[in-house]
Amino acid sequence: MLPAMVLICLISAVVAPQATTDFSGTWAFDQAKTLKPGPDGKIVLAAMLGDQVVVQQNATSITLRITVQGDVVVAVYDLTGGESRNISPGDVPVMSRASWKDDRLIIESSSEGEEQGRPVTIRTTRVLWVDKAGDLIVERTGTPASAVTPSRSVYRRVR
Repeated sequence: MLPAMVLICLISAVVAPQATTDFSGTWAFDQAKTLKPGPDGKIVLAAMLGDQVVVQQNATSITLRITVQGDVVVAVYDLTGGESRNISPGDVPVMSRASWKDDRLIIESSSEGEEQGRPVTIRTTRVLWVDKAGDLIVERTGTPASAVTPSRSVYRRVR
C-alpha cells in the first residue's frame, strides 16, 4: 500500500508544462483598433512593432522582424530565461529578459540614454498576447516617464 501512495504523491506533484502562446505569423498594425481606448481608458497611437511584424517562434526564442517605413529591425529574445542583447535604431544596445505569465509574453528591457544632457537608464516592460478576436496586443510601460509613454498597439494577423 505504501508504494502505491508514494506513486500517487509523485504523480500529483508533477506539474504540467505551461501552455504558451505561439505568436508566429505576419501581423499588420491596425490603427482603427489601436485608437479604441485600452482597459485604462487611455488612447495612445503607437505602432510599437512597426507597420508590420513577422514573428518566428520556437521553444527557446522568438524573433521579431519589424518593418518601419521600409526599414527592417530584427530583435531576438531568449524564451528560456536568459538575457538577450539587441540593437535599437540609433545603434542603442538594449538588454532584455523575456518570461511568461499565463498566456502573455513579458519582455523587460533596459538601455542607456540621455535626458537633459545627463545619462539615464531607460526601463520598459512590454506585454504581448493574443486577444479573443485573434489580434496581437502589445502594451508598453516604463521609466522614466519622460522617455517612455505608456501605450498600447493592436495588430491583426495577415498570414
